[in-house]
Amino acid sequence: MIQRNTKDIEVQERSSGRLTKLYIGALSAVALLTFIGQFLIQQSIQNQLSDSYVVNMAGRQRYSSQEICKMCLLIRDDLPHKQYSDMGKELTTLLTGWKERQLGLLHGDTALKLPSTESLAIQKMFKQTEPYFSQVYENASIIANESQNVRKDSLVVETALKKVIDSEKKFLNHMNEIVYQYDAEARAKVLFLKNIEFILFVVTILILIAEGLFIFKPVSRKIKETISELIDAESKSTALTHKIKIANNSLSKSLKDIKGINYALELATIMIRTDRYGVITYANEKFCEILKYDKEELIGQRFDILNSHYHAQRFFDIMWETISTGNVWNDEIRNKAKDGSYVWLDTTIIPVLNDEHVPNQYIAIYTDLSEKFRQSVTEHKIRTTSVLEGQEHERRKIARELHDGLGQMLTALKFNIQGMKTPSTKKEQAHVEGIKQLIQETILEVRRISFDLMPSVLNDFGLAAALQHLSERFTISGTKQISIEYVGVKDIGRFGKNVEINTYRIVQEALNNAIKYAEATKITLDLQFDSNRIQFSIQDNGKGFTPHDKKKADGSGRGMTNIRERVSLLNGNLIFNSIIEEGTTITVEIPAVIV
Repeated sequence: MIQRNTKDIEVQERSSGRLTKLYIGALSAVALLTFIGQFLIQQSIQNQLSDSYVVNMAGRQRYSSQEICKMCLLIRDDLPHKQYSDMGKELTTLLTGWKERQLGLLHGDTALKLPSTESLAIQKMFKQTEPYFSQVYENASIIANESQNVRKDSLVVETALKKVIDSEKKFLNHMNEIVYQYDAEARAKVLFLKNIEFILFVVTILILIAEGLFIFKPVSRKIKETISELIDAESKSTALTHKIKIANNSLSKSLKDIKGINYALELATIMIRTDRYGVITYANEKFCEILKYDKEELIGQRFDILNSHYHAQRFFDIMWETISTGNVWNDEIRNKAKDGSYVWLDTTIIPVLNDEHVPNQYIAIYTDLSEKFRQSVTEHKIRTTSVLEGQEHERRKIARELHDGLGQMLTALKFNIQGMKTPSTKKEQAHVEGIKQLIQETILEVRRISFDLMPSVLNDFGLAAALQHLSERFTISGTKQISIEYVGVKDIGRFGKNVEINTYRIVQEALNNAIKYAEATKITLDLQFDSNRIQFSIQDNGKGFTPHDKKKADGSGRGMTNIRERVSLLNGNLIFNSIIEEGTTITVEIPAVIV
């Protein structure tokens, strides 16, 4: 059915397009013919006006030639005339105008508004008239000049007058022929225009007939068909309208149900919506309540604003790979609230696909797991605290036994050997000195182990002094050139025993990893205290590691785990930043109060 409607639409578009082109072509032809006819009529009228003016000028030339003869006769006979006060001057003026008009008729004159003639016949006639015109003009000029002399020469005047009269008659005859020729050519132009107008009229009528046959008749038939289709469509639309009303009623009911469901979801769930780039576009009240943000603070921010830096980057890479392909993703995420606290949420991210099946937004629905995790963390902390306290107790016990037992025994052995008599031979003497050196190194190693198990400087002088001393000991005891620089504060007071010992163990573990496994040669240790928080960082120039290498940092996977567990036990925040072949920076923040 859809294919049939598509074909009908294509046929209608082709038909209407063809009729439109024919109609535009016919109208253009009629317009063109009308324009041509109007142009020819205007041109003909302009030519008629020019021809009438030229004929008038030619007639005036004939009249002027007769007036010239008249004035020449009056001058010869010295007859006064009331219209001519000074015949000589007036004859000269008349001759000047007569000559200008004659030249203007032949060559055209803008001042006299005379066009140049394009007729070869008229040009030939003017050439034939030229000798007679010159005779009249030259002899009349002689008479005009003689009339201005005090004593005119009657013989000269009589001779000139005879030439004027003889040439003037022939001039008039030729001018008559020129006027007749002008009239004949004007009639020929009118006849030509009449024929052209008739042809244009016939062509226009034929075009109008063709429009009626090939345009208006098909259009009329098409209009009848369209009206019939409209009547059928009206009846169908009436039935369809009834169906649409029923569908609208059903849709209204569905919308009410959806609104109810949305309202329930709004109250019962924790939800946000982001665009395809992870920018938050909506957050409901429960989400804002749990994360302690206002809506205005979240809208327009990237989802990274909630990142607690607990999960590895690969965790989020997998998440984006999943949802960007249109699949639903679910896992538990630790988010960071506005006040710095952490909120565990069971997260389900649902992609919303567009017409091309590409996600254009994401809806995240959460379940609050914070209470569950708080209980789990509390239980874990209790267990961990018990284990660590047991470890520290054992460390103190072993350190005391090493120091008081083995250490004292080694010292007594050293003194006994030193009290022995000097050997008689050099070989025996060298052997005894070697034993002494070995005992001395053993004593130092026992003291180091004892100090590492329970640093007395931590109990006696506090955290800052213990870390500074630890940096110096690592630098001295290293088998290779290692520079550990302590740039923190020298004294920040004393903290709780649990805070100090765990902070010390974190730094001790980090330094050990940097030297043994990162192969660092330069380490910077910074310790600060600000706003009830201990902040410290360990930066090295070692070989670095990737998130996949973290578990391999100490060979067994316990190095980073111990650091993470101790930071978690102290409710602190841990950030790893490592670049391959450039080094690693470990930053820790721990809440603490000076006691």
